[in-house]
Amino acid sequence: MRLKVLLPSIILLLSIGLTDANAQLFGNKYKRRHKNKRISNYTNRGAGRFRPYNFASFNINALNYYGDLAPVNRAASTDVSFTRPGFGGEIGARFHQRIAVRAGFNYGRIKGDDITSDPNDPESAPRYTRNLSFRNDIKELHVGFEFFLLPTWGGPNVRPDFNVYLMAGLAVFHHEPKGLVPDFDYTTGGANSTIEAPSAGEWVRLRKLGTEGQFVDGSDVRSYSPFQLSIPVALGVRMRLPGPFSASLEMGYRYLFTDYIDDVSGGYVPYWAFSDPLARIMSDRSAEPTAYWAGEDRNVTVIGGLMSDGNRYYSAGGEYGIGGGLHEGEEQAIRGNPKDKDMIFSTTLKLTMILGQVRKSAKFR
Repeated sequence: MRLKVLLPSIILLLSIGLTDANAQLFGNKYKRRHKNKRISNYTNRGAGRFRPYNFASFNINALNYYGDLAPVNRAASTDVSFTRPGFGGEIGARFHQRIAVRAGFNYGRIKGDDITSDPNDPESAPRYTRNLSFRNDIKELHVGFEFFLLPTWGGPNVRPDFNVYLMAGLAVFHHEPKGLVPDFDYTTGGANSTIEAPSAGEWVRLRKLGTEGQFVDGSDVRSYSPFQLSIPVALGVRMRLPGPFSASLEMGYRYLFTDYIDDVSGGYVPYWAFSDPLARIMSDRSAEPTAYWAGEDRNVTVIGGLMSDGNRYYSAGGEYGIGGGLHEGEEQAIRGNPKDKDMIFSTTLKLTMILGQVRKSAKFR
């Protein structure tokens, strides 16, 4: 009798135990499969969940200039000895697997001097004779987009160790080309002048002087603005560093919408048209016996006051035809080439820091 009562009870208890065990077993399997699926979706590059992040960077720049005061009239002609340093900073956001946006400020100096032209080369000799020079401090605000070759499928912890990117954007900058005033007024007294120049030995703003007749009565040459636009374009290589840091090497140029980054673009103005003696002195420096900024003596041979450069010619301290729009139909001695805009070349070394928490251990994908 007791056995009949105990047997059903034992069978009932065993059934309940097996049911609980099966529930736990299959439930755990389901949970593990669900968890593994989530992990797979996160780590699988083809179906990863991109997480945007912000960053800040500091950069050191090396600037070169190409324009009317380049050694020769040839694209990308520049003198590497005139490379000048600059610096800047940026903030940005990586909002897409392959695209980031950035905005920042850059400061740098460019310079040019006709002394770099070869006086024995027929192509560059007229530039050597012209003897103009300048320096310009560039203050730039810019915004741009970076387009990466390799995507980032997760967040900052799984970014590639190396990446290549193309940058393009828009910038507004402030500039003021300046020239170093010689000791004497060679436009009036010739190469052996002893007439002291006003502001001798000082750097003066060339834009305010109107060296190409911008402020001469009757001239049709307009003054240029110190605020200009440019289009920055660059190619960069980025390397991941430990923690939240990356290092980049970026090379590119700024296409400018002005030809007056060096204060040279059009033609000469006759001496008598200037009411300001300093404007007259800084407009034509071809009669000076030295390259004043470089401190080098010049050995210039002048024939009839002009040196020929095919269809282009530059003044060499003599009397010549009126130009600059002062009188219609009168020929102008060429000072620059207004058909080609100036450019700035930039080489940038950049250190970038990702803002927010970045795990140091998650280096490989």
